[in-house]
Amino acid sequence: MSETPPSVPLLPLRMLLLGYGHVAQAFLPLLASRNEWLGRELGIRPVISGIGTRSRGFFIHSEGIDADLLAHEQDAPGWFRSRGSRVENAEAFISTGKAAGASLLIELTTLNPHNGQPALTHIRRALAASMDVITANKGPIAYAQRELEALAHSQEVQFRFESTVIDGLPLLNLAQFTLPAVGMQAFRALLNTTTTLVLSMIEQGYSRDDAIAKAQQLGIAEADPWYDLDGWDAVMKTTILANTLLKGDLIPQMVEREGIRNLTSDDIRSAAQAGSPIRLVSSASLNHGALIAQVRPQRIHSDDILRVGKGTTSLISLETEAMGTLTLVEHAPTTLHTAYGVFSDFVTVLQRKHRV
Repeated sequence: MSETPPSVPLLPLRMLLLGYGHVAQAFLPLLASRNEWLGRELGIRPVISGIGTRSRGFFIHSEGIDADLLAHEQDAPGWFRSRGSRVENAEAFISTGKAAGASLLIELTTLNPHNGQPALTHIRRALAASMDVITANKGPIAYAQRELEALAHSQEVQFRFESTVIDGLPLLNLAQFTLPAVGMQAFRALLNTTTTLVLSMIEQGYSRDDAIAKAQQLGIAEADPWYDLDGWDAVMKTTILANTLLKGDLIPQMVEREGIRNLTSDDIRSAAQAGSPIRLVSSASLNHGALIAQVRPQRIHSDDILRVGKGTTSLISLETEAMGTLTLVEHAPTTLHTAYGVFSDFVTVLQRKHRV
């Protein structure tokens, strides 16, 4: 009888989690649930070396804890608080975590739509320390994508941000890995779930205030919904897409913006009853080498592919030279979808690092 060959020890992949909101709380159990797959396919076991949050502090554990064990803790930051070492701030968190062997920062802090700070500084520091970085934070990408990509390149590390645009929909990875030299020319998209849901509910008879309140009850709209309804969230995403897909160099203030604040309920219902409902459309196109990007309400006619955007649906239609029109649709996105986008970036970092 042949003997079973000895198993090869799995290499620890040590990482830091900066921010522990809804996305991080969904990411950790997702990562743990894929632990066996990561070991079998990539030969690693994910280890969390530290968790840092603005409200609860920044903590590093010298040995770290396996992700699958930490996921079973009711309070993951509390585990680090009771067993780890507290450091003063995010800068010390990154440097101390790096010294403890962490090679990856997963940056999931709260968005600052005005300048991307302090997340932008956190990412700069991690990249400068030769750490790979994954973020779901739109701010740093919208304001400093080219700078951060250049810094990552100079340090020979990876910087990925799939979840900044359409949750976990593999849009940026699709363009990078499966559409080489496709000749991207333009895109049109519905990128803000809150706005699409509120417009759909007003069409159904809700008042604007009631529609917003219902969207808040469902956990879709924020306590202050106007960042979404005035178009700023869509502008941030449009900036990222224009710079990534169309090789632009925009900042959010360069995107033309008009939200839905000035639309009356009668306007919204009349358009829907006429067969051309209003949606907040993000678009960008290259015109004789000039990149034009905008976010504004538009009536969607029956033959428009964006017509499928109802409720919480997000979608994007790409215009290309070599493949014509390509459309991606995400139905009923949840926080888990965003967390999966982070996980897919995690796998991409590992695969590209080891050229699997």
